[in-house]
Amino acid sequence: MSEKKKRLSKEELEYFKKIILKKREEVINNIRKLEEITISDPSREEGTYFDSTYAYHMADVGTDAQEREKAFLWLSRENKFLKHLDAALQRIETGEYGYCIECGERIPKERLEEVPHTQHCVKCKNKSR
Repeated sequence: MSEKKKRLSKEELEYFKKIILKKREEVINNIRKLEEITISDPSREEGTYFDSTYAYHMADVGTDAQEREKAFLWLSRENKFLKHLDAALQRIETGEYGYCIECGERIPKERLEEVPHTQHCVKCKNKSR
């Protein structure tokens, strides 16, 4: 039976499902941490800075804003990754998981272990670059 026709076994699907669920849990934990950073801390309102010098205050406010912006960008990235992981779980359920959406060939186990949410084999992924 060719690689194109050979289906992943239940054991293989369960193996990849565990990998994806573990990564999903890590991403959700990261999202929670990043959400804490992006939400303003009420204890650090403007009035609490009046005893510091203006220059220090402005540098601190700028740094805080920059850190929140960075956290927001990472939060967006993590949310996108979470969607990819959820889509991979859905493909496991429908039996579409582990096959390249371009050529239809089975994606090697090594690639799925490294990038469990992938929909492309290495050859097709490199073509799209």
